[in-house]
Amino acid sequence: MVTRVTEAMVYEALKEVIDPELKHNIVELGFIQEMDIVDDYVHLDIQLTTPYCPYAENIVAEIKRAVEGVQGVKRVEVERACMKED
Repeated sequence: MVTRVTEAMVYEALKEVIDPELKHNIVELGFIQEMDIVDDYVHLDIQLTTPYCPYAENIVAEIKRAVEGVQGVKRVEVERACMKED
């Protein structure tokens, strides 16, 4: 039986990804802007706090690792942008 991947499953996995500077998970911080799930494929649009985030590559790698760990996920893509400053 194939496991259907849900947003709830992906969000639960993403709670394990902690921003090293802010010390909170990326779900609480509102980094996940959009999520698309098609069968075993997950596409995420994320927004980091600054375009110069020194941990950006690390965060993206951790996101991919976490989501790839969700049962039923075979492929993950992450697109990133930065939050607009007021």
